[in-house]
Amino acid sequence: MAGLRHQTRTDRLLRRVQTRGVRRGVFGSSRAWFWIAVGAWGLRGVRRAVGSESALVYRGELRPGEVLQIGHLTETYQGKRVRSKRRKIQA
Repeated sequence: MAGLRHQTRTDRLLRRVQTRGVRRGVFGSSRAWFWIAVGAWGLRGVRRAVGSESALVYRGELRPGEVLQIGHLTETYQGKRVRSKRRKIQA
């Protein structure tokens, strides 16, 4: 549980640094804060991409005649639903 708390604290810090960098770098005139904002944005993206790894749920052998049914849950990021980049096909 401590690892999860640490991640949210780090994400909060990166979000705060990114926001401050946008205010002072993009809307202000500081190049250094602009690049800090770009770096924070990149780190948040990498953390999000790395954090969505697959987890092994079940491992076992199937005997002849047994069936394995595979399904998936909706992907979330910190409890918020992630939008799919694919368009839904309407019949």
